[in-house]
Amino acid sequence: MAKKGKAGLLCLLSGIKILFCCQISAALHPSGGQTGTAVEILASGKHEEWPSQLWTAHEGLKLEALEKKGYFKVTISREAKPGPTLIRMITKKQVSTAFTFVISKQKEILETEPNNQISKAQKIATIPALINGRLEKKGDIDFYHIQLKKGQTLSAKMDGYSLRSPIDPFLHIHGPKGFEKAVASDTHNLDPHLLYTARESGRHTLQMFAIKAKASTDISFTGTADAVYRLGLSLGKPRMPEMVVDHQDGKAPPELTAPVTCAGHFAQSGERDKFSFRADKGSQVQIRIEAHQLHYPTDPVLYLYGSSGKLIKEIDDEKTNRDPSYLLKVGSTEPYRVEVAERYGRSGKAFRYRLVLVPPKPDFSPTLGNDIHILKEEKTLEIKIQLNRTNGHNIPLHAEIDGLPEGLHMEGLDIPADAKDATFKLKSDVNTPTGHHPFQIRVTEKSEGQERQKLATYSFQTAASRGDYLINDTNQAWLSFNRASKKEEDDAKAKKQRP
Repeated sequence: MAKKGKAGLLCLLSGIKILFCCQISAALHPSGGQTGTAVEILASGKHEEWPSQLWTAHEGLKLEALEKKGYFKVTISREAKPGPTLIRMITKKQVSTAFTFVISKQKEILETEPNNQISKAQKIATIPALINGRLEKKGDIDFYHIQLKKGQTLSAKMDGYSLRSPIDPFLHIHGPKGFEKAVASDTHNLDPHLLYTARESGRHTLQMFAIKAKASTDISFTGTADAVYRLGLSLGKPRMPEMVVDHQDGKAPPELTAPVTCAGHFAQSGERDKFSFRADKGSQVQIRIEAHQLHYPTDPVLYLYGSSGKLIKEIDDEKTNRDPSYLLKVGSTEPYRVEVAERYGRSGKAFRYRLVLVPPKPDFSPTLGNDIHILKEEKTLEIKIQLNRTNGHNIPLHAEIDGLPEGLHMEGLDIPADAKDATFKLKSDVNTPTGHHPFQIRVTEKSEGQERQKLATYSFQTAASRGDYLINDTNQAWLSFNRASKKEEDDAKAKKQRP
């Protein structure tokens, strides 16, 4: 029988939060709210069942269905932890994908239509402001009027793609005379962040539109019911993300010794930064350039040279991100050289990166191919976890499922040191409870008297993803089981008996 650990507690807490609501939907609008407020949410899409259920694991949210089809209320406690969280829709037959809902401490406002022309732009009276909007139909453009004084710097940061909206958005700003002054598009993902210092006082206009996030020859402005976004406006240049390093920008010694981390940035267009390092012959050094994972707009390229000056390797994007990495097997006592460039030659204070030189450590990262698993009567369900062992990890592991209710039996798995994956097998019986049950898979490594645990995660990232989301993965999976009714059983038997 499954053990009741933290996931079991979460299951019980979440059970309290499963409230009757709506059918599988496409997006939530608005997609966030302020602490200490109640927000009315529209779940876009068709709702054949109303009410159905809503679920969240966040302690500070209370979900309540409204009478109007497709709408529910989110009450956010004053103590709710700010940041993104997940909400799911549940029907009798299925569980939806997880939708991102963002909790803030800032007053939030809604986009008001019509605002698809400059003359009909929505007026934003004060800044800072946080706007929840939606590009509702093909060709939709949203305009906002704001007042800026000469010398003031506007920061307009958008989350659209980050919410997993199917859009690649753009921001433009027009000055008091109507002329376009600045444009912003991609950052560490497809969402824009516009920084503009006003050259004159007066009314300025922000223009927002999008094309499809999925690469396509169609570059017309897009819009759908699920193209939701959040637009944050503030004054002053925002602080750059913090970077913890051994050597600050421009202060690295002439020759480095691993393990070491160094900060860098591109001050001039087309610049290449150079670093020399030594390591023991026969050892290994993991070389990483981190930028996108730190949410800098830099698209770094890594060049590795041997002691003779010959290029060993040029590395650009990894499979899952734009930060290059290379495992060097050291074959010389002479120094190696790393050069770092910006793929498009861009420069400025925002184009930063972190160089990391570390010995590789054996590790594992358990993942799930699906977050929703459907158990059928008289069928065996297999739940497979990939272990993703790296750098020679070869330690036996133990996996167990936490959080399943009584009546669901799932023994733990002992995983051999050389296994690349592991599979749980589950079959229903007369005691198996119908419904949808959240659970977690806990994988434990025991070595030399020490214990390390990791939860298996399901990634929302796919091969088509183009940068980070606000939430990239979840360690909360679901098991769905629906027992056939007496009528369904009789119909199935009659079908089998037909000639």
